[in-house]
Amino acid sequence: MDFRTQADLFLTEIANRQSGPARANTLKAYRSLLSSRILPLIGGLDMKDVGNKTAKVLVASLVSADLSAATITLAVSLVKQIVKSAVDDEGNQLYPRTWNTRFIDAPKVDKSTQKTPVAHPAALQSAVQPSNGEVGVLVALLAGTGLRVGEALSLMVGEDDGVNSFWDAANKTLNLRTTLVDGQVQNATKTKAGTRVVDLDTRLNDVLRLQFANAEGRLFRTSERTLRRQIEALGIHGFHSMRRFRITHLQAENVPQMLTKFWAGHAAEGQTEQYTKMGSKIQERKDWSERAGLGFSL
Repeated sequence: MDFRTQADLFLTEIANRQSGPARANTLKAYRSLLSSRILPLIGGLDMKDVGNKTAKVLVASLVSADLSAATITLAVSLVKQIVKSAVDDEGNQLYPRTWNTRFIDAPKVDKSTQKTPVAHPAALQSAVQPSNGEVGVLVALLAGTGLRVGEALSLMVGEDDGVNSFWDAANKTLNLRTTLVDGQVQNATKTKAGTRVVDLDTRLNDVLRLQFANAEGRLFRTSERTLRRQIEALGIHGFHSMRRFRITHLQAENVPQMLTKFWAGHAAEGQTEQYTKMGSKIQERKDWSERAGLGFSL
């Protein structure tokens, strides 16, 4: 069997396994990396020949293409996973390997040099002008809540069915239950902690009311790809830069760390945080939402 065939089997298996199936974003990233970088180089190799030397050649190719250390590390990890996934009827690996990290020589990921832009308040201020319509409202929502873009694009308005993510205008909250990837609704948020309630600043809730006063169904109808181009044109470098802006703003306003994590959909760490149930402290959450404000004007 060649590597390309096993890669297809691997993707099918992780997408359909009973225990923790891979999410659409993960599958999308894997497929993109395989088709553009890995399979053209090693797709035709017999599985028995895919080892340390192959990984080293792959790394050299990706380095020469000037790809980031994080992308190269992911590519090597993906190759290892695919090799490991080839098993017999008893579940034993067909091609067990002892991977030699030093020999493969993939560049180390330096988190301090990774590109993690934070949206600038001036760019946000310019973007949220009423003349920018839907994309301006999306910018206000992402920067004012820290939602992941897939969470924002999955939001519904109208009657709450208890299944989809829903904007509750009366209570000034977002009930996050699903996420949207490439136009397809996922049956759960990115993580278990992603299923949460996010409290809205009154001014932000009012902006949503104005934009979606008579709407039903999904709030945002434009594709993620188009919206991404539009926010770049407004001087905002990526959806995640607005998530970083919000979390940074909450920290600067001394919002309790556990509440910031709750709103952001980050899992609790340590025994103390696990015992602190921010979701049940409704009035305290709302008070902090108003006190913290947005960090930009509407």
